[in-house]
Amino acid sequence: MKMRLNLTFFLLAFVCICSLPSYSQNGYWQQQANFEIKVTLNDIDQTLDAFETITYTNNSPDTLKFIWFHIWPNAYKNDKTAFSEQLLRNGRTDFYFSNKTQRGYINRLDFKIDGLTAETEDHPQYIDVVKVMLPIPLAPGKTITITTPFHVQLPYNFSRGGHLGNSYQLTQWFPKPAVYDRKGWHEMPYLDQGEFYSEFGNYDVTITLPKDFVVAATGDLQNEDELAWLEEKAKQPGEIQKEKVKSQKAKGKKTAPAKKKPTNTKHSTAKAKNKTTASQNLTTNNKQLPTKTLHYIQNNVIDFALFANRNFIVRKDTLQLQSGRVINVWAFYLKSQANNWVNSIRFIKDAIVKHSQWLGEYPFNTVSAVQENTVTKTYSGMEYPTITMIAPADDALTVEETIFHEVGHNWLQGVLATNERTYAWMDEGFNTYYDHRSGSPGTIDALTLASVEGIRQDQPINIPADQFTELNYGLITYTKTGEWMKALEQKLGTTMFDSCMHEYYRQWQFKHPQPEDFKNVVEKTSGQAIDDLWAKLDQKGAIDNKTQKTLAQGWLLSLRFIDKKKWISLLPAVGFNDYDHFMVGALIHNYQLPLPRLQYVLAPMYGTVSKTFTGIGRVGYNWYQPSQKIKHIELALSGAKFSTNDGVDSNGAKVFAGFYKLVPTLRIDFANKSMLNSIHKWIEWKTYFIGENNFQYVQKITDSNYYPSPNTYSTRYLNQLTFGIDNNRVIYPYDAKLQLQQGASFWKATITGNYFLNYAKGGGASVRLFAAKFGYIGSRTTTKLFENYRYMPKLTAVKGNEDYTYSNYFFGRNDNDGVASQQTMMRDGDLKILHTDQFASLPNRSDNWVAAINLNTSLPYQIFPKWIPLKLFFDFGTTADAWSKDDVTYTGSRILYVGGLQLSLLKNVINIYAPLVYSKDFKDELQTDPATNTFGKRISFSIDIQNLTLRKIFGTKVPL
Repeated sequence: MKMRLNLTFFLLAFVCICSLPSYSQNGYWQQQANFEIKVTLNDIDQTLDAFETITYTNNSPDTLKFIWFHIWPNAYKNDKTAFSEQLLRNGRTDFYFSNKTQRGYINRLDFKIDGLTAETEDHPQYIDVVKVMLPIPLAPGKTITITTPFHVQLPYNFSRGGHLGNSYQLTQWFPKPAVYDRKGWHEMPYLDQGEFYSEFGNYDVTITLPKDFVVAATGDLQNEDELAWLEEKAKQPGEIQKEKVKSQKAKGKKTAPAKKKPTNTKHSTAKAKNKTTASQNLTTNNKQLPTKTLHYIQNNVIDFALFANRNFIVRKDTLQLQSGRVINVWAFYLKSQANNWVNSIRFIKDAIVKHSQWLGEYPFNTVSAVQENTVTKTYSGMEYPTITMIAPADDALTVEETIFHEVGHNWLQGVLATNERTYAWMDEGFNTYYDHRSGSPGTIDALTLASVEGIRQDQPINIPADQFTELNYGLITYTKTGEWMKALEQKLGTTMFDSCMHEYYRQWQFKHPQPEDFKNVVEKTSGQAIDDLWAKLDQKGAIDNKTQKTLAQGWLLSLRFIDKKKWISLLPAVGFNDYDHFMVGALIHNYQLPLPRLQYVLAPMYGTVSKTFTGIGRVGYNWYQPSQKIKHIELALSGAKFSTNDGVDSNGAKVFAGFYKLVPTLRIDFANKSMLNSIHKWIEWKTYFIGENNFQYVQKITDSNYYPSPNTYSTRYLNQLTFGIDNNRVIYPYDAKLQLQQGASFWKATITGNYFLNYAKGGGASVRLFAAKFGYIGSRTTTKLFENYRYMPKLTAVKGNEDYTYSNYFFGRNDNDGVASQQTMMRDGDLKILHTDQFASLPNRSDNWVAAINLNTSLPYQIFPKWIPLKLFFDFGTTADAWSKDDVTYTGSRILYVGGLQLSLLKNVINIYAPLVYSKDFKDELQTDPATNTFGKRISFSIDIQNLTLRKIFGTKVPL
């Protein structure tokens, strides 16, 4: 058996080497880059010191004068790298606001080519790419030796690799030549979204590190005693491994058991010279740390990764493949994830067996899965040759699905080494197809994809990874490509499809296939043209328009009715205000995934106290991306009806005032040239048709008191045109809005701008600028002044009876006492002090112009925890009346101000304001009525449900 295995390995290696064609073979060629790296890990400073020797063979038909090198640790050097910019675009600020000790870099580079010093040139855009000039041009077919020392400051684990304390993930850590192929050089910066493209080579890596680390790495470990130690740990109950090691140390026992012959190690002949070197020591900060030197070898791979952690639980088994060859299967995980990883060996084996069946036999001797140690969940796993890391998961099923996917990359990227940055779909999408074929449903992803396609915010499959939005990168590269592969399987038939994939693997293993290579294999093997399906790679929209994917709303106690292919949901509805009191009714809607063009929500209700019908409703029809310049058009009609006041008439009967409104709306959202542009522009027209039934007060003869009496409805209209722009970027977001309103006898123009300044340690400060101009249609008269009083812009808080469009939710619009009377809304100057009749003499409201600035800031989290969303606010503003020379009676301040504490809850939907300092003018007026001049009476709050958007809930990933 041993001879048979060794012979198999020899033949496999021979086939692999012979399968690397030179440039003269069918026009295909690829470069060869063999690595010998000696590296030392400093566990105190989290640094690497290394020396690298690269044997580089030019198999191209071109004479090379330089070689581009990736020095990707420099991606973590500052906040101006392509990596940093992409994280911000995708909504992450952790790296941007990280401190110097959390960042990383690579330096002490000194490239030599065959012993001659090589000059270097910086890349014009990326600090993590460098051009190494060759002292002597490299002719076709020739080989050179490139050497350089290097020092790496490992970054905090922001993306795939680095360290988290003394847990290490060495990924993309050494200088590596960029790929040079038939399409030229592929120098690229490190990115979080968008993976890699690397030359094939043989790796010989030795690492010196503290002796007590458990290490998992690419390739075959050559140290007999280390292998025996790992295998002994694999036999121990996982939960007691750490304690057992501590106990052995305390008793002075060796932690490594007696030497044991390694199982199925390809390079076992090197065992005599590669035993663990126990005599070495790492000297850092005057501390002598016992070390070991481990040696790994792996041929014909595109990368090398290594993981080290003192607390790894180890599991190990072997797997016999169909050919009879036996491989080693390893799992390394932490105690915190032990329950989810208990069957990890079985998960890995399942992935190996199925992918070997579907594509071709697993070509390496070892396969490992390692739990990633990270506090950021930006992805679920990352593949490297023979080893994959898996992020912490919430359940065992997620671990199983992630292991299956990542292990699958040993074929689709590890062996079929496509350009992942340019053609991410050729590895991620192909792999996702096999995930689904293994039983992973992917239902939610498919429904989300259908929803994004439905609103025309998807992107074609065949675009570079860094051109996708973050949402689309997952949906298109993975899910949609998986659907495309399924459509290809259905077109060819499963048997023929499998034959095509086997042939694709056979022809292109250990090479760099391009999309056209895959298409050529499929068409030649199947004898069928796939041009129609191939064209869909460059198109938006669903792969199969015949497939209707629908997710009905799964609300509790809802009843659903099917009208053709549309869902109608019926749910109970409840509401409350101070006049209708509890309202009960039904919520009828057709919102579902994907979103229908015609969308409606109706909530008819009945007031239990007012004994009247109330409710809200909205119906809208949507056109998604009707042109290159317009992203979305909606024509809608909304309406509402509620009571706004109550009282007792002269006969002792309860009477109610109320309103109704109908609002036709036309909104247009404009498109950007690039979907990566976070700027959003829109225009909206609304006309408010409002009917109001306000009380008339009648004097009763018997007691001479005035009592409310129902009145007939009076109607009015308001036209409103709004231009808006916003940028919901994760740092320093802003928005601005110009609004024009016109009623029967007035016009009003307002401009509002908001800017948010992020703080490095969380939270931030916001600035709001407001200005308004008011005027009359025709001449200014006393009648017009009275009729338009509530439309005039003002400085202080706006109360319910001043919400002239009935756009905000109020408990008690006309309440004059109690908690409901302290509710306000953000509009106009928004000085956060409750307006009372005492302020009538102040220049607070104007029929000319008003201007204000509103500031607020979160408090340091070191003082107030993040879960206490307390802020400081300060507002100040002025009006035209304060500067008027015609009003000689006013001698107070021209600028009014108020400041205090603000508590913001539920994504700033509920805000509570407690003014602490304010203008002397306010103070003087408040002192005239001691009953209202108390701290509790001055507190106000707002409920801004109308400002709650999907973006606020889910962030920048929402496409609308």
